[in-house]
Amino acid sequence: MAAYARVSSDVGRLPASFAAQVSYYSRLIQGNPTWEYVGVYSDEGITGTSTRKRDGFNHLMDAARAGEVDLILTKSISRFARNTVDLLAAVRELTSLGVPVRFERENIDTSTADGELLLTLLASFAQAESEQISQNTKWGITRGFQAGKPTPCQIYGYRYVGGTLEIIEEEAAVVRRLFHDYLAGITPEATAEALNREGVKPRRGKKFLGKNLRRLLENERYTGRVLAQKCYRTRIADNASTTVNRGELPRYLIEDAHPAIIDDDTFEAVQKELARRRQVGLARSPGGYSALTSKVVCTECSRHFHRRTRTTRAGAKRVFWWCWTATQGTGNPCGSPQVGEQALKDACVKALGLDEWDPEAVLTRIENITVAPGGRVRANLHNGETKGFVYAKGVISDV
Repeated sequence: MAAYARVSSDVGRLPASFAAQVSYYSRLIQGNPTWEYVGVYSDEGITGTSTRKRDGFNHLMDAARAGEVDLILTKSISRFARNTVDLLAAVRELTSLGVPVRFERENIDTSTADGELLLTLLASFAQAESEQISQNTKWGITRGFQAGKPTPCQIYGYRYVGGTLEIIEEEAAVVRRLFHDYLAGITPEATAEALNREGVKPRRGKKFLGKNLRRLLENERYTGRVLAQKCYRTRIADNASTTVNRGELPRYLIEDAHPAIIDDDTFEAVQKELARRRQVGLARSPGGYSALTSKVVCTECSRHFHRRTRTTRAGAKRVFWWCWTATQGTGNPCGSPQVGEQALKDACVKALGLDEWDPEAVLTRIENITVAPGGRVRANLHNGETKGFVYAKGVISDV
């Protein structure tokens, strides 16, 4: 006999609620002489819209699969899962294992004939409730944007104190140096190397990385402004990808949100220089210079692919491009493949009808190259033409 308890971060008295659930089920199971107590599996401060990040829930499922549990008690459907698909999948797997679930609040036992029907109906209400909470939260955040109140954030150069950002002078000096270096023709990679040689430490990690500094150059928050709602999620699930807001939703420019580190003239000059270098193919990804930089885009998260080089066991160099999201050490949520650089070049040559690779033609004639899960590649030209390809086993082929 086991129980499952969960409270999410939207519960006002989270610690008390969580402890009460665990204590209640421990006493209930151990107080029944016909039951053998296995334990209370729990997740604290975790959303119920997905089972992916709920370690306690997943350990409970593993115990059921191992035959260690033959009955599960839980407070309610919404505590077990607010995602109807996840809930039914888990319940049906437990049923196939001979492990019923009893939901106390709804008085549902999945071992009964009408248990799953009632469960399906009530789970739909639980998911609708979660979606309503999400919509209410979004509404509150949007109203804050309209009133000139940005959401809290942690950004290099600042600390969040008393509801606003406060400058950290030691870090602000690095930010100013980065912007001035860039206008002087010094790349973020070179600035990072200089900082590391001088013994300057980043806030996180052991050393500065050029790719991280490069992102700071485009952050308008250093001017004291905040452009709110630059990205959004179309679904409430934990694994829902973040989408760049390209006009689907309003964006809000909040002036004088906090003290500025970079003046407007310097920031605008850097933006123009970034655009100029991209136009001539000099924008550098973490893997080096290429006409493909800022051209290859993931269809799932709308982020650019970055160039990577890997050495094989045989000592050969393999150059490929991969979605930025997949390079952050959190798996590959987009499902986009690593695409060999030569394959991307071959796609460009075919799309443009060339005899050989021509970086200048790529820069001037191709708007972008989208890559989708399954190796679906599409070259989109500035004249409106498109050409589709399939990437498989290191080779690009016509659709």
